[in-house]
Amino acid sequence: MKRTVVLAPLALLFATSLHLVHAAGNVVSIPLQRSFNRNSNILVTRRIARTRKEQGKDMMQLAPDVDFDEDSHDVEPDFGQVRLTDATDTYYYGMISVGTPSQNFTVTFDTGSANMWIPGIRCTSKACLQHNRYDHELSSTYQPLNGQFAIQYGTGEVRGVTGQDTVKVGGITIKGQPFAESISEDEVFELPDTEFDGLFGLAFKSLSSGGLVPPMTKMIEEALVDEPVFAFALSEGHRSFGELLLGGYNKLHYKGELRWMRVTRAKYWQVSMEGIWYGDGKFNMLSLSKNRDVSKIPLDLITGNPTDATLPDSWRQEKADETAEKARKKARRKAKESDLDMDLEEKRKRLSADTSPKLKKLLPARPNASPDTSAIIDTGTSFLLGDPSSVQLISRIIGADFHTGDMSCAHLSELKSFWITLGGFKFEIAPEHYVYRDPVKKTCSSAWVPSYDSPFWVLGDSFLRAYYAVFDVKEKKVGLAPINRPLRHV
Repeated sequence: MKRTVVLAPLALLFATSLHLVHAAGNVVSIPLQRSFNRNSNILVTRRIARTRKEQGKDMMQLAPDVDFDEDSHDVEPDFGQVRLTDATDTYYYGMISVGTPSQNFTVTFDTGSANMWIPGIRCTSKACLQHNRYDHELSSTYQPLNGQFAIQYGTGEVRGVTGQDTVKVGGITIKGQPFAESISEDEVFELPDTEFDGLFGLAFKSLSSGGLVPPMTKMIEEALVDEPVFAFALSEGHRSFGELLLGGYNKLHYKGELRWMRVTRAKYWQVSMEGIWYGDGKFNMLSLSKNRDVSKIPLDLITGNPTDATLPDSWRQEKADETAEKARKKARRKAKESDLDMDLEEKRKRLSADTSPKLKKLLPARPNASPDTSAIIDTGTSFLLGDPSSVQLISRIIGADFHTGDMSCAHLSELKSFWITLGGFKFEIAPEHYVYRDPVKKTCSSAWVPSYDSPFWVLGDSFLRAYYAVFDVKEKKVGLAPINRPLRHV
C-alpha cells in the first residue's frame, strides 16, 4: 500500500494561531500537522503480505511493530504554538529548531518514546539525504556527550551519537537539551513514507535510551511551563491541522468532562485495559479470544444478542460469572453512595495519595482490570495494535483480511462501533476511526493490526483522533474526552 505524499508548502508549516487554554502563563500550543509514524513498517509489511497472497505463497506473520526496549520522538515554533500537519491520516508532525543560530527540523511528537533525535550532517543514508540534517559545527551552543545511540524499530534502525544544544519548541527555549544526531537511518525513514526529519519523545524518563533527559522532563524541571501537562488534539484529513499544547490543556477542544486514568507503569503512558466489545454485543473479545480457535467462534454470538440456550455450556458459565461480577460491582457502588455519614476526609483516604485534589473526584476508585491486560496511549503509532487472536476475531467481524488489512469500502455503513474499556471507563471507536481510507487509491483497510511481541495493546492515532488527550507527567495520569470538531484555533 504505497503512499504518495505531497510536501506541504512552507507557509503551511509555519502558520500559527492563538489559543484559549486551561492553564495561564507558560503554556505552549502546537497545532499538529498529521503525518507518518514509526509504524509505517505496518504499511510496508501489509504490502508484502498482499503480494505474497497474490502469488499464492504462505502468509507470513507481521513483524513486531513497536520496539519495547528502547525508544523514538516529535513539534513547530511561533510563540505559544506549533502546527502539526496531518499526512494522509497516518501520522502528524510539527517543527522545532536546534542550535545557535537555529537549524529547523520537522519532528513527530511521540508519547511512545522518550528520546529526541534528528538526522546528523555525517549521515549519508538515503533517508538522511532526503531530509534536513543537523550540523553541530555551525552551533555555538553545542556540547558533545560522546555517547552512542541506537533504536531498533520493526523494520528499521537509527544509529547515532549524543550531544546537547539549545532546542526551541513552540516558543519555549530549552538550553542544554540532550538528544541524538543520527549517523545512519534505514529505508523505513525515506520519502515518501516519512516526511518528518526526526522524533521528539514525550514518554517518561525511565524509557529514555542512554539516560538522556526527555525534553518535557527538562521543561518541567526548569519551570519553563506552568503545569507539568501536555495535550493532543489530532485533526482529520490530509494537510489539516491539529494541536499539541505544552503546559496545559485547551478546553475548546473537547466536550464534556475529561476521564482520568492512572498510569499503571510510568514508562510508557500505560493504562489498564478491561475489554473490547462490538456494538451492543455481550461478550468481551479479550476474554473470548483467549485460548480459543477464533476462526471457529460463531460471529452471531458476538455481533448479535444470543440467548443462554444457544450458548455452549462453558460460555454460559462464563457469561453467568461476568453477570455475577457486574452485580457485585453494582452493589459495592450503591453501598458507597448510600454511606452518607462518611466524612469527606475519610472518603479522600480511599483514593491514591498521588492524586491531585482537583482530579480525585474524576478518577474511578479502583478500576477492575485484568492484571495482564493493559494499553499504551501512543501518538507515534498510526493504528491499533493488539494480540493476534483478538485482532483475528475483530478482522472476521468487520470483513477484513487478517494479514493485509484489506476490506471492502462498500459496506462501511453496516459496521458498528467497538467499545474499549480503559481504567474503568468505556470509550467508543467508530468505523470512521478503525477503518483507514486511502485518500489516493480510494481503498479501505482495517486499522486493527496484530502485534506478536507486544506486552500490551497500542492505541495510536486511529483511536486518538476521536479523543482529546491530556497527559499529566507529575501525577502520572491520562485524561480523555470526546474531541470537539471542528478544531478552533482562536
